[in-house]
Amino acid sequence: MLFYLFTEENKWDGETKKFMNTTKIIKLRPRFKDLIWGGTKLKSDFMMDTPYEHTAEALMLSCCPEAECTVAGGEFDGMILSEVYEQHPELFGSNCAKYDKFPLLIKLIDTMDDISVQVHPDDEYADKVCGDWGKAQLWHVVDCEEGAYLICGFRDELNIEDFRRRIEDDTLISAVNTYEVKKGDTFYVEPGTLHAIGKGIVLAEIGQNSELSYRVYDYCRVDENGESRPLNIQQALDVTITAPPTVPAGALGEREEIDGHFETLLGRCEYFSSVLWEVDGTTALNVNESSFVSLVMLDGTLNINNDEMFVRKGESVIICAAHGQVSLSGVGKFIASTVE
Repeated sequence: MLFYLFTEENKWDGETKKFMNTTKIIKLRPRFKDLIWGGTKLKSDFMMDTPYEHTAEALMLSCCPEAECTVAGGEFDGMILSEVYEQHPELFGSNCAKYDKFPLLIKLIDTMDDISVQVHPDDEYADKVCGDWGKAQLWHVVDCEEGAYLICGFRDELNIEDFRRRIEDDTLISAVNTYEVKKGDTFYVEPGTLHAIGKGIVLAEIGQNSELSYRVYDYCRVDENGESRPLNIQQALDVTITAPPTVPAGALGEREEIDGHFETLLGRCEYFSSVLWEVDGTTALNVNESSFVSLVMLDGTLNINNDEMFVRKGESVIICAAHGQVSLSGVGKFIASTVE
């Protein structure tokens, strides 16, 4: 299993400290973005209280300054997540201590139109140009329309001049890897991978806490004022991997039955791990001192710790580090993510 029971005393920044025995489960209020390609399923299918007619993104775990989650209920009710993180680092685990800001950003994304083709830099390039992080990310397809597709990398290796020429003469799309997707498909998108989500897809995105992205192609779209959105060609040329992806599409692990539920390891990298849980009945999740666990509900309803909290499709909770055993009952599916 990915998560393990903690001991009564644990290491934290070189000191031995007692962790609090009080239960710490934090439910979050998501934040929303109404980008031009957004759809309606986050409101209609996930019952989210979004103020927008078309909602592109629900930020389920976010400390982004312009779109930060707040706490819903409990001891920290109404606080923004970054305040809780700064005031109570022990709740988030020892793995978070090596990062200079909150490490994860998790979204649910709904596309009614194609997202622009873009690329994220790695940490080294991002730090050099703007003092930020790059972005490694994982996609898990929650739902999709028939024929929906996404783009991830190139089919064949190109050199930089071929890449530049294809941008200039509008033949880039003919060179990319296009995948027709189905529900449950998983993709790891390493930094430097050209990527895009096509229309008609709802997916969960787990990644580094960065929104730094370079747009390469936008399907010749214009906004309500007739203006094209800006492209970031030189930056994309600097960071894009022009060989086919080295990480194959698909979950990293097989679906396994463990202690009354099913687990599938979706992906693991140096920054995070994500596991799909399918529960039908009663089971337990064990959380140690190294990391909090983010639960993003994709379907169903679960009872946590014998009526301590209920969580349903479209909701997000944090199980704080060193919690120990958490009981789960009901029928539900969620992605559990931890910091590496």
